[in-house]
Amino acid sequence: MSEANDDIEARTCPSGLDRREFLAAGAGIAAALAAPGLRRAAYARGTPGRGAALNLIFCVSDGMSSGTLTMADMMIRAQTGKSSRWLEFQGRSGTRRAMLNTSSADSLVTDSAAASATWGIGEPVNNESIGMTPDGRLLSPILLRAKEAGKATGLVTTTRLSHATPAGFIACVPTGRDDEAAIAEQILERGVDVMLGGGAHYLTDALLAKHTGVHVVRTREELAGSAAGPRDSQRLLGLFAEQHMSYEIERPDSEPTLAEMTRVALARLSRAPGGFAVQIEGGRVDHAAHSNDAASMLRDQVAFDEAIGVAIDFASARDDTLVILTTDHGNANPGLTEYGIKGNKGFERLAGCRRSFDWVIREVKAAGGVVDGERLRAIVRESSGVTLEDHEVAMVLRAFSGEAVDPYLTAGRSTGPLGSVLANHFGVAFLSPNHTSDYVELLAAGPGSEGLPAYLRHRDVHRLMIEALDLPEARVM
Repeated sequence: MSEANDDIEARTCPSGLDRREFLAAGAGIAAALAAPGLRRAAYARGTPGRGAALNLIFCVSDGMSSGTLTMADMMIRAQTGKSSRWLEFQGRSGTRRAMLNTSSADSLVTDSAAASATWGIGEPVNNESIGMTPDGRLLSPILLRAKEAGKATGLVTTTRLSHATPAGFIACVPTGRDDEAAIAEQILERGVDVMLGGGAHYLTDALLAKHTGVHVVRTREELAGSAAGPRDSQRLLGLFAEQHMSYEIERPDSEPTLAEMTRVALARLSRAPGGFAVQIEGGRVDHAAHSNDAASMLRDQVAFDEAIGVAIDFASARDDTLVILTTDHGNANPGLTEYGIKGNKGFERLAGCRRSFDWVIREVKAAGGVVDGERLRAIVRESSGVTLEDHEVAMVLRAFSGEAVDPYLTAGRSTGPLGSVLANHFGVAFLSPNHTSDYVELLAAGPGSEGLPAYLRHRDVHRLMIEALDLPEARVM
């Protein structure tokens, strides 16, 4: 797997800006992260509950099934000889572990909006809802209350900043998750201090013109330059894509990694004397799981793991920061499911994939939406290194034409059949392209985590956060 690892390193260290230079470009980051003046020893002595933490770092790998976590750890071990940062953090003394029931107010299987909104307001909501209860009340989300309490706030994501998971922490809109124009406006109106991700389509120049004191960066290099300097007093908005940011497997040099965005966000937020609250989302893990795209899903999960490493290291140098790692729901229940050498070799081959399923679909569309068998075979070979068998090509072509090729109709949608035929070569299979009702993992450490129960729901996570930060209950807006 060394070649795949070299490929990852090449993309995260593009010509002209390697990792060391990125840190150097943000001179003072390390000092800001560990500044003794910002540590609060009293918080370490605080009792569980009210006022135990000065800061909150909430990290969510959107759509992370247990199989996603497992296989990412396997991939990291194969490439580095070390465990994932998630598993390392889980094994630390003082880290609490829980199982999280993810159901929403109206569905055993939640969507991201309902999950994050419940984290944000502390009451269950229906799927598609952002900050609105089933009886029609719009409640103040957690980052708004943190801001009103004198804390700096942040949103970091690989999706659009106005997408469902970031929205649940800052917005409340009666029109639901699809009203991203309204969500984008609330993100700016409610004073989020650091906003890094995609979504220039909704955070438009016209909208930005209405808000002063916002420094906008649009490239990885500009982000590095914003880490410290004369614009520190301004709010920071990083818009690195018109829509979602790229999958890590094909991320361009112009886009920062999630770990780099996390590092800059924590450096800036940690200067706030009143503390901070930030949500950090690996959002495209979910998108790849929906597509049954194993390679893209795992590479984004590995990128998320690097980002939580930044958060863990930040908190480990202090005694005042509550860290929560979790997901909003499982998605597609992927797993390595071949025995012996076939499974071992297949999983090793998976790390060599070069393109996402999105790229495959773009190539198909570029051919007018209709491709013959040889063209499809060439596209898949370019993306994955796999040469499909004749019967596999025929099945994917039938699926792309709209024919039902799986007895479970849901599993036969979109790129599900492509994921299934590649499972013959990689050994990684998916249940469907949908979210699941599975209980998911949650880890917490730091002041305020002491009372974490072994089993909880999304609304209980909200309670844990506001008690640790000593924030008021959500109010009607």
